[in-house]
Amino acid sequence: MPALPIVHNRGMITGPYRTLDEVVSGFSALEEQFRQRGDRRAIFLSLYGVVSDEMRRQLETGGFADPEWVHRYAVAFANLYRTALVAYEDGRTEEVPKPWRVCFDAARRGDGLVLQDMFLGVNAHVNNDLPLALMAISIEPDRQARYRDHAAVNAVLGSVTQRATDRIAALYAPGLTGMDDCAGELDELLSLFSLNIARESAWESAVALANAKTRVEYALTSRLISARASVLARALLSPSCNPRLMETCRRLEAGVHWSRLLHAH
Repeated sequence: MPALPIVHNRGMITGPYRTLDEVVSGFSALEEQFRQRGDRRAIFLSLYGVVSDEMRRQLETGGFADPEWVHRYAVAFANLYRTALVAYEDGRTEEVPKPWRVCFDAARRGDGLVLQDMFLGVNAHVNNDLPLALMAISIEPDRQARYRDHAAVNAVLGSVTQRATDRIAALYAPGLTGMDDCAGELDELLSLFSLNIARESAWESAVALANAKTRVEYALTSRLISARASVLARALLSPSCNPRLMETCRRLEAGVHWSRLLHAH
């Protein structure tokens, strides 16, 4: 897919989001519009939409000790994505966090794998945004209680893994399940992005921000969070330097059976 121009069209971006209902409906509308224009940023939104919808359902069924706090957590988290997206669409790239710039730029180029576009979004959102979302809603006064609800979200994510994978496969990469059989190098890279590990790291980063005693200490911690997420983004793109690997993975994503690829080589 050829690179897409930046489309200065904020009319398609609602917000800021105030409720999880607005998040779910807003992301669904964005996903549809991105898909209609062939914008690969739809891939991350297809994943995020499944997660947000399940979060809403779990909040309605009382799956958390403090559902009001978790609701604010989910909305603040979504608004950080929205803020980055609006700045990018407006051409204010200096205001876009670097991990999101890497993600959005890769989607515009359109020459990566579906898995790369998806995990670039996961990396920017979890490793960069989540500590900031936790700070925005506060992890005080009872950090242990907040942490338990934060950890409980992991169960929500685990419950939708297969559903999200099926949706990504159906929309973008019918051969996604075949990737596990052949794309060892890429698979090892993607294993770095275990959501449980990333979310634990995000909590630790939020604690470091909360414990910062001076503005300088806070600023340095914030820069370290962004720098780490940026390094991981570059690591995700590293398979792109191997044309043969990329072509093999691209064909696997398209649904070519791995045995045919072995026979071809």
